[in-house]
Amino acid sequence: MDTDEVVNMNRRLMGQEKSLNDPIKKGETEEWQDWLVDDSLDQELLVSQQQEYNDKKELLKNAMNILNDREKAIIVARRLNENPSTLEELSKKYKISRERIRQIETKAFEKLQKSMINASQSKNLLPKN
Repeated sequence: MDTDEVVNMNRRLMGQEKSLNDPIKKGETEEWQDWLVDDSLDQELLVSQQQEYNDKKELLKNAMNILNDREKAIIVARRLNENPSTLEELSKKYKISRERIRQIETKAFEKLQKSMINASQSKNLLPKN
């Protein structure tokens, strides 16, 4: 640190302390703390969002176990990969038509939905209809 920085720091440290509850100007109701804004999300909200994410992830993981290997592979390839596979790519891999891949994907997705809804209702994560 050079001498100017030391002098400035000493000047700041020797100054009068102010409370964040002090008014900005005498006679006003606005306080210094009113100027401090926390734009981050409420910690309680963050924790509940993380818990909800974990619950959904666990439901999906459990639901995937009801699918057979081919259904599971198609769902992963079409819906869970960052770069989803095309119907054409999968039809060549499994040596079946694109329409058949689409049918398998639809049926597997419906199974997943049903399993996840039933599991979430049984864990009281969703209201029962």
